[in-house]
Amino acid sequence: MNKGFDLTGQRVLITGAGGTLGGATARACAAMGGDLVLVDLKAPQALADELAAAGATVRAHALDSTDAAAVDALVAGLGTLDALADVAGIYAGGDWLAGGEGWDALLDRTMDVNVKGPVNLMRAVLPRMMKQGWGRIALTTSLAGRNAGTTLATEPAYVASKGALQALVRYFARQSAAHGVVVNAVAPGPINTPMTRASGQPFDFDRLPTRRFGEPAEIGWPMAFLCSQGCTYMTGVVIDVNGGQHFS
Repeated sequence: MNKGFDLTGQRVLITGAGGTLGGATARACAAMGGDLVLVDLKAPQALADELAAAGATVRAHALDSTDAAAVDALVAGLGTLDALADVAGIYAGGDWLAGGEGWDALLDRTMDVNVKGPVNLMRAVLPRMMKQGWGRIALTTSLAGRNAGTTLATEPAYVASKGALQALVRYFARQSAAHGVVVNAVAPGPINTPMTRASGQPFDFDRLPTRRFGEPAEIGWPMAFLCSQGCTYMTGVVIDVNGGQHFS
Protein backbone atom coordinates (compact mmCIF):
# COMPACT_ATOMS: atom_id res chain seq x y z
CA MET A 1 0.00 0.00 0.00
CA ASN A 2 1.29 3.48 -0.86
CA LYS A 3 2.08 5.26 2.39
CA GLY A 4 2.34 8.70 0.80
CA PHE A 5 4.76 10.89 2.67
CA ASP A 6 5.51 8.30 5.35
CA LEU A 7 9.08 6.90 5.19
CA THR A 8 8.53 4.29 7.89
CA GLY A 9 10.41 1.12 6.97
CA GLN A 10 12.25 2.86 4.14
CA ARG A 11 16.05 2.90 4.23
CA VAL A 12 17.41 6.24 3.01
CA LEU A 13 21.07 6.96 2.25
CA ILE A 14 21.86 10.67 2.68
CA THR A 15 25.19 11.98 1.44
CA GLY A 16 26.61 15.31 2.56
CA ALA A 17 24.72 14.81 5.81
CA GLY A 18 27.35 16.73 7.76
CA GLY A 19 26.48 19.92 5.85
CA THR A 20 23.63 22.33 6.47
CA LEU A 21 21.35 21.14 3.66
CA GLY A 22 22.24 17.48 4.24
CA GLY A 23 21.39 17.89 7.91
CA ALA A 24 18.08 19.52 7.05
CA THR A 25 17.28 16.65 4.69
CA ALA A 26 18.16 14.10 7.37
CA ARG A 27 15.93 15.82 9.93
CA ALA A 28 13.01 15.89 7.49
CA CYS A 29 13.46 12.22 6.56
CA ALA A 30 13.74 11.29 10.25
CA ALA A 31 10.51 13.14 11.00
CA MET A 32 8.86 11.02 8.31
CA GLY A 33 10.10 7.82 9.98
CA GLY A 34 12.95 6.87 7.67
CA ASP A 35 15.70 4.37 8.53
CA LEU A 36 18.66 6.64 7.83
CA VAL A 37 22.25 6.06 6.74
CA LEU A 38 24.13 9.35 7.03
CA VAL A 39 27.47 9.84 5.29
CA ASP A 40 29.99 12.60 4.75
CA LEU A 41 33.78 12.93 4.51
CA LYS A 42 33.75 12.64 8.31
CA ALA A 43 31.02 10.46 9.78
CA PRO A 44 28.24 12.86 10.95
CA GLN A 45 27.97 11.16 14.31
CA ALA A 46 26.68 14.20 16.22
CA LEU A 47 23.70 14.46 13.89
CA ALA A 48 23.12 10.71 14.09
CA ASP A 49 23.13 10.91 17.90
CA GLU A 50 20.70 13.85 17.83
CA LEU A 51 18.24 12.02 15.60
CA ALA A 52 18.60 8.74 17.48
CA ALA A 53 17.82 10.53 20.75
CA ALA A 54 14.59 11.71 19.12
CA GLY A 55 13.68 8.12 18.22
CA ALA A 56 15.07 7.72 14.70
CA THR A 57 16.80 4.61 13.40
CA VAL A 58 20.09 6.00 12.13
CA ARG A 59 23.75 5.19 11.59
CA ALA A 60 26.68 7.30 10.40
CA HIS A 61 29.62 6.47 8.14
CA ALA A 62 32.56 8.32 6.61
CA LEU A 63 32.50 8.35 2.80
CA ASP A 64 34.18 10.26 -0.01
CA SER A 65 31.74 9.94 -2.90
CA THR A 66 34.50 10.70 -5.41
CA ASP A 67 36.04 7.31 -4.47
CA ALA A 68 34.08 4.81 -6.56
CA ALA A 69 35.42 1.76 -4.72
CA ALA A 70 34.46 3.23 -1.34
CA VAL A 71 30.96 4.04 -2.62
CA ASP A 72 30.53 0.51 -3.97
CA ALA A 73 31.67 -1.02 -0.68
CA LEU A 74 29.36 1.09 1.45
CA VAL A 75 26.29 0.49 -0.72
CA ALA A 76 27.02 -3.24 -0.91
CA GLY A 77 26.94 -3.42 2.88
CA LEU A 78 23.59 -1.71 3.31
CA GLY A 79 21.30 -4.55 2.35
CA THR A 80 18.00 -3.09 1.25
CA LEU A 81 18.12 0.49 0.00
CA ASP A 82 14.92 2.34 -0.84
CA ALA A 83 16.07 5.91 -1.42
CA LEU A 84 19.14 8.05 -2.01
CA ALA A 85 19.29 11.75 -1.18
CA ASP A 86 22.58 13.08 -2.55
CA VAL A 87 23.21 16.45 -0.92
CA ALA A 88 27.02 16.47 -1.12
CA GLY A 89 28.46 19.41 -3.06
CA ILE A 90 30.99 22.22 -2.97
CA TYR A 91 31.39 25.79 -4.18
CA ALA A 92 35.12 26.32 -4.65
CA GLY A 93 35.34 30.01 -5.57
CA GLY A 94 38.58 31.38 -7.00
CA ASP A 95 39.46 33.75 -9.83
CA TRP A 96 38.82 31.83 -13.04
CA LEU A 97 40.13 34.66 -15.24
CA ALA A 98 43.52 34.39 -13.57
CA GLY A 99 43.79 30.72 -14.56
CA GLY A 100 46.85 28.81 -13.43
CA GLU A 101 47.31 25.65 -11.43
CA GLY A 102 45.26 26.92 -8.50
CA TRP A 103 42.21 27.46 -10.64
CA ASP A 104 42.73 24.18 -12.48
CA ALA A 105 42.76 22.33 -9.16
CA LEU A 106 39.54 24.07 -8.05
CA LEU A 107 37.86 23.18 -11.34
CA ASP A 108 38.90 19.54 -11.04
CA ARG A 109 37.76 19.32 -7.42
CA THR A 110 34.39 20.93 -8.16
CA MET A 111 33.67 18.56 -11.03
CA ASP A 112 34.85 15.58 -8.97
CA VAL A 113 32.51 16.31 -6.05
CA ASN A 114 29.52 17.78 -7.90
CA VAL A 115 29.47 15.46 -10.94
CA LYS A 116 31.72 12.44 -10.47
CA GLY A 117 30.41 11.85 -6.93
CA PRO A 118 26.76 11.59 -8.03
CA VAL A 119 27.76 9.37 -10.98
CA ASN A 120 29.61 7.03 -8.59
CA LEU A 121 26.55 6.87 -6.36
CA MET A 122 24.22 6.20 -9.27
CA ARG A 123 26.50 3.44 -10.58
CA ALA A 124 26.29 1.71 -7.19
CA VAL A 125 22.64 2.39 -6.37
CA LEU A 126 20.68 2.37 -9.62
CA PRO A 127 21.19 -1.29 -10.71
CA ARG A 128 20.23 -2.50 -7.23
CA MET A 129 17.06 -0.42 -7.20
CA MET A 130 16.15 -1.44 -10.75
CA LYS A 131 16.55 -5.11 -9.81
CA GLN A 132 14.27 -4.76 -6.78
CA GLY A 133 11.73 -2.81 -8.87
CA TRP A 134 11.58 0.15 -6.52
CA GLY A 135 13.65 3.21 -5.68
CA ARG A 136 13.62 6.92 -5.07
CA ILE A 137 16.62 9.10 -5.93
CA ALA A 138 16.86 12.81 -5.13
CA LEU A 139 19.90 14.78 -6.29
CA THR A 140 20.81 18.38 -5.47
CA THR A 141 21.59 20.77 -8.27
CA SER A 142 21.24 24.57 -8.24
CA LEU A 143 19.48 27.52 -9.82
CA ALA A 144 22.95 28.33 -11.17
CA GLY A 145 22.81 25.25 -13.39
CA ARG A 146 20.06 26.90 -15.41
CA ASN A 147 20.52 30.68 -15.15
CA ALA A 148 24.30 30.87 -14.44
CA GLY A 149 23.75 32.12 -10.91
CA THR A 150 21.89 34.78 -8.98
CA THR A 151 24.81 37.23 -9.23
CA LEU A 152 27.55 37.95 -11.76
CA ALA A 153 30.06 36.74 -9.16
CA THR A 154 28.96 33.09 -9.44
CA GLU A 155 32.01 31.17 -10.62
CA PRO A 156 31.90 29.00 -13.76
CA ALA A 157 33.07 25.66 -12.35
CA TYR A 158 30.05 25.56 -10.05
CA VAL A 159 27.70 26.60 -12.86
CA ALA A 160 29.12 23.93 -15.19
CA SER A 161 28.92 21.20 -12.56
CA LYS A 162 25.31 21.94 -11.65
CA GLY A 163 24.27 22.24 -15.28
CA ALA A 164 25.81 18.84 -15.95
CA LEU A 165 23.91 17.36 -13.02
CA GLN A 166 20.60 18.69 -14.32
CA ALA A 167 21.24 16.89 -17.61
CA LEU A 168 22.19 13.71 -15.75
CA VAL A 169 18.92 13.76 -13.78
CA ARG A 170 17.03 13.39 -17.03
CA TYR A 171 19.47 10.76 -18.31
CA PHE A 172 19.23 8.58 -15.20
CA ALA A 173 15.45 9.00 -15.05
CA ARG A 174 15.10 7.74 -18.60
CA GLN A 175 17.29 4.71 -17.84
CA SER A 176 15.33 3.66 -14.77
CA ALA A 177 11.70 4.73 -15.19
CA ALA A 178 10.49 1.40 -16.56
CA HIS A 179 11.93 -0.38 -13.51
CA GLY A 180 9.98 1.44 -10.80
CA VAL A 181 12.80 3.86 -9.96
CA VAL A 182 12.27 7.61 -10.15
CA VAL A 183 15.11 10.14 -10.30
CA ASN A 184 14.53 13.81 -9.56
CA ALA A 185 16.37 16.78 -8.11
CA VAL A 186 15.95 19.96 -6.12
CA ALA A 187 17.55 23.15 -7.47
CA PRO A 188 18.01 25.61 -4.60
CA GLY A 189 18.35 29.33 -5.07
CA PRO A 190 20.26 31.34 -2.44
CA ILE A 191 19.87 29.49 0.87
CA ASN A 192 21.05 30.66 4.27
CA THR A 193 24.05 28.35 4.65
CA PRO A 194 27.72 28.82 5.54
CA MET A 195 28.63 27.96 1.93
CA THR A 196 26.41 30.75 0.59
CA ARG A 197 27.74 33.28 3.06
CA ALA A 198 31.36 32.26 2.44
CA SER A 199 30.96 32.68 -1.33
CA GLY A 200 31.12 36.44 -0.91
CA GLN A 201 28.45 36.99 -3.56
CA PRO A 202 26.69 40.39 -3.25
CA PHE A 203 23.06 39.32 -3.01
CA ASP A 204 20.57 42.14 -3.70
CA PHE A 205 17.47 41.20 -1.75
CA ASP A 206 15.44 43.84 -3.55
CA ARG A 207 15.81 41.67 -6.68
CA LEU A 208 14.67 38.49 -4.93
CA PRO A 209 10.87 38.08 -5.15
CA THR A 210 10.65 36.82 -1.55
CA ARG A 211 13.17 39.43 -0.31
CA ARG A 212 15.09 36.88 1.74
CA PHE A 213 17.35 33.86 1.73
CA GLY A 214 15.69 30.47 1.81
CA GLU A 215 16.18 28.43 4.97
CA PRO A 216 17.75 24.94 5.01
CA ALA A 217 14.49 23.21 6.00
CA GLU A 218 12.91 24.65 2.85
CA ILE A 219 15.28 22.37 0.91
CA GLY A 220 15.18 19.44 3.33
CA TRP A 221 11.42 18.89 3.04
CA PRO A 222 11.28 18.81 -0.77
CA MET A 223 14.23 16.39 -0.74
CA ALA A 224 12.35 14.17 1.72
CA PHE A 225 9.26 14.26 -0.49
CA LEU A 226 11.31 13.07 -3.48
CA CYS A 227 12.46 10.12 -1.35
CA SER A 228 8.93 9.18 -0.36
CA GLN A 229 6.18 6.98 -1.76
CA GLY A 230 4.26 10.18 -2.46
CA CYS A 231 6.59 10.73 -5.42
CA THR A 232 5.42 8.17 -7.98
CA TYR A 233 4.47 9.41 -11.45
CA MET A 234 7.20 12.04 -11.49
CA THR A 235 10.73 11.49 -12.79
CA GLY A 236 13.41 13.48 -14.57
CA VAL A 237 12.15 16.63 -12.86
CA VAL A 238 14.24 19.41 -11.34
CA ILE A 239 12.19 21.23 -8.70
CA ASP A 240 13.02 24.93 -8.39
CA VAL A 241 13.14 26.04 -4.75
CA ASN A 242 14.40 29.57 -5.24
CA GLY A 243 11.90 32.05 -3.82
CA GLY A 244 10.42 32.84 -7.23
CA GLN A 245 13.55 33.52 -9.26
CA HIS A 246 12.25 31.69 -12.30
CA PHE A 247 13.07 34.40 -14.80
CA SER A 248 16.18 36.00 -13.31
